[in-house]
Amino acid sequence: MASSLTGKVKDYVNTWRLILRLARRPDDEEYSLLLRLNFLGFILVGGIGYLIHLAYVLLTAP
Repeated sequence: MASSLTGKVKDYVNTWRLILRLARRPDDEEYSLLLRLNFLGFILVGGIGYLIHLAYVLLTAP
């Protein structure tokens, strides 16, 4: 059982080594695009949540 666990740990560590070796920092253009897409997602999800809340408040008002 112990050898099985050590084998799994070694595979896990090797997988992360490969990921970190292949990873790279985004350039300025890619970073800017990702930032704009994240903000757009936040605004869309927040707007949808606000509209749902507004509809709930208006429909349940006495």
